[in-house]
Amino acid sequence: MSRLIAFVGALSLMVLTMSSFSSGDTTKVEGIIKARDGVSMILQTSDSSDVVVLLNDNTEVGQVQGVLKARRKQMSMAALVPGLPVKVEGDYNAQHQLVAKVVKFKGNDLQQAQSIQAGMHESKEALKQQQEELEKHYQALEAHQAKLTEHEEKIAANKAAVEAAVARFGQLDDYYIFDEVTVYFASGKVKVDPKYIPQLSALADKAKTIEGYMIEVKGYASSSGSTELNQKLS
Repeated sequence: MSRLIAFVGALSLMVLTMSSFSSGDTTKVEGIIKARDGVSMILQTSDSSDVVVLLNDNTEVGQVQGVLKARRKQMSMAALVPGLPVKVEGDYNAQHQLVAKVVKFKGNDLQQAQSIQAGMHESKEALKQQQEELEKHYQALEAHQAKLTEHEEKIAANKAAVEAAVARFGQLDDYYIFDEVTVYFASGKVKVDPKYIPQLSALADKAKTIEGYMIEVKGYASSSGSTELNQKLS
């Protein structure tokens, strides 16, 4: 038998706790990638300040590995996606931009950031389709506006919906971790213990107060017990 651990997490719209500090001639900054555009990215630190980081051919990108995080695997710059917590070492240029020498991140952080990016892509596609449908509807109503003056308010409402959809579409990359809940299950059981219901309900209530959000659910089983049963529980 095994014990299942389910992680309910990753609500949008909350900054991960990071920090920045300087040591000697080289500046070291920790934060979460807020945006990425080619060879530049915006890093948001724990005090909510934004740091512009420049990447170049000499920038080393590495994924720290091992129990003590002592080993580093060289990675492509393509791995530096929005939502990824990183540590950057480099020097500021005359424009107060941090020219990165080294960018490091943890493997499990990359996996979570990529998962969120995949969910955001699906949301973008859905909003894009909704935007196109609303735009078509608005155009059809506009063509009949001369004859259907009584529908003017409806046309205005649809136009506002299109503009709102466009605004939301453009803001999907601006997300933060808001809250998470860990639920422990009894050995071999899949039913949620009643004591966790208030925590899960509170998480759901927080989601209702947010304009756009995504909830990610992860399940893990312990290494004991049969592989087949553990996979089924997970």
